[in-house]
Amino acid sequence: MNRLIIVGSPRTDGRSAHLANMLFETCIEECPDDELALAPVSTLSVAGCMGCDACRDNIAKLVELGEEALEDDFAPCVIDDDMQEIYELIDSADEITVVSPVYFAGPPSQLKALLDRLQPYYWTNARAEEKRPAVLHAVGEGGDPHGFSALVTIVRSALAVAGFRLETVFDWVGKIDNDGEITAEAEVYSIEDFFAAVDSAVTPVQGAEGDGAAIIEFPQAEGAPSSGEENSPEPGSSRGPRGGARTRLSLDDAGGAKSPHAKSASRQGGGKKPASANGKPKGSHPGGGSRKSEGSQKSRGAQGKRGSQQGGARTKGAAKKGNSKKGNGRG
Repeated sequence: MNRLIIVGSPRTDGRSAHLANMLFETCIEECPDDELALAPVSTLSVAGCMGCDACRDNIAKLVELGEEALEDDFAPCVIDDDMQEIYELIDSADEITVVSPVYFAGPPSQLKALLDRLQPYYWTNARAEEKRPAVLHAVGEGGDPHGFSALVTIVRSALAVAGFRLETVFDWVGKIDNDGEITAEAEVYSIEDFFAAVDSAVTPVQGAEGDGAAIIEFPQAEGAPSSGEENSPEPGSSRGPRGGARTRLSLDDAGGAKSPHAKSASRQGGGKKPASANGKPKGSHPGGGSRKSEGSQKSRGAQGKRGSQQGGARTKGAAKKGNSKKGNGRG
């Protein structure tokens, strides 16, 4: 089988990275004849979908002319980044495993960008073909009263377009500590049982009013009044999280938006792509598949041997067993 593990955490040493490395190493040891690729978004450069629909036109061109008539550098998406490598891994995968932390009940923005870039598959017949299996491992510290059904729904929807069927959800929330150690076994759900459990688990939220979370009191600036009219914001404004006045946008008499003119220091993006997690963790890998394929998938930026990952996706062929050291994970 060809297996692809997508790691949705922007961190290289957090809970999700640690769990994904355990799954990767276990697959190497228990399924030595399988092809395996590890694709962490923390080491990939994947921009968000622009909604330009150029992929629709490119797919139509592919259908009309056929692959033989296209140039070697043909790509359905016009954005030239590491997603081109992920497309190749997805096309050759017999099974996909997604390991993701829970950010406000859903996926991190980095994983969401990758999922949104599956849009080219929307214009193909992938949805009509027999679906390949997919598995989701949800990871988190715990304590979010809103759960993570949004994460499951988003992953399920995006993978379905690419021709995969999300079958199983592993709930690791609150079961992996800051050092990456598993403190309890995951709760395992079929996709049907998961949403049935979500529907029956509508309970009153405990804790602070509105969201069930503790409210952080930010200290006021020295000398700032604590109560009374002097502490009230001007009409048309509100208080920000640190107690300062936050001016709202308003409509002028002409109907246009009028925004405040404030001086602020802006910081341009940039920076370098983060390094990947090193180490060779171990653990157990649940899940299986049904289709067979041959040969190893080599792709741009992928390494064909075990060891530390320097960037891009990491792949392995028929790897032989070997000793693995447990990597340290934090957060």
